[in-house]
Amino acid sequence: MGVKVWKVHLDRPGMPGWSALSEAECERALRFADPLERRRWVVARSTLKRILGELCGIPAARLAFSTEDGGRPRLDHRGLDFNLSHSGEWALIAVAPEGRRVGVDVERISSDADILDLAARMYQPEEAERVRAAGAPEFFRLWTAKEAYIKATGVGLAGLRDTRVTPAHEGSAALVGSRSLDGEWPVRWLDVAPGYAAALVTTASTPEPRTG
Repeated sequence: MGVKVWKVHLDRPGMPGWSALSEAECERALRFADPLERRRWVVARSTLKRILGELCGIPAARLAFSTEDGGRPRLDHRGLDFNLSHSGEWALIAVAPEGRRVGVDVERISSDADILDLAARMYQPEEAERVRAAGAPEFFRLWTAKEAYIKATGVGLAGLRDTRVTPAHEGSAALVGSRSLDGEWPVRWLDVAPGYAAALVTTASTPEPRTG
C-alpha cells in the first residue's frame, strides 16, 4: 500500500458518527461551544477511525492509540502512520504504510489575517517576498506545506520558523525542509475546493536532528 488520501466533506447530511468515538473523544466533542464546529469535529474523527478500522480489520470503536514523545498521535495496529487535518467544511485524512511518515494540512484561505506581518515574522525572507507578490493564496499554500512537513516529522510548531519551502523546478513542485533536520522532501499540492489550500508531505522515516 502506498500513501492514500481521503477528502471528507464535514457538512454532508447524515449522522455524525458518535458511536465510533471513545468516552474521552465524546467528552472532548461536547466541549465545543459551537454546534457546527462540534459536528464537524465528530465527523472528521469518526471518519478517520472508520478508515483506519477498515485498513486494520478492526471495528473503529476498538482501535487503540497512543502518543509519541512530542504529542504526535500514533496508531497501535499494523504500523500504519496517519494524519488528519480539517478547516472549515473540509477535512483530509492521509495514511502511510509502515516505514513511512505522513503529514497533511488543509486551510481555508482568509484575507482577514495580516498575512504580510505574519509572513515577515514566521517565514524565511524569500518566502515572505513570494507572499508580498502573490497575496493570501501563496501565504496559505506555503503554510500548508510547512504544517504538513512538521506534522510528518513530528518537530512541532516550534520548528515552523526554521522550515523552508523552495521550488524544486519550474511548475508547481516544491521541496520542504528545516535547518534543524537533515533532508528535504517533496510537497504534493492537493486540490480540495475553491478557497482552500492543502499539501501533503511524506518522509521515509523521522529525520534525525543535525549534530553539527
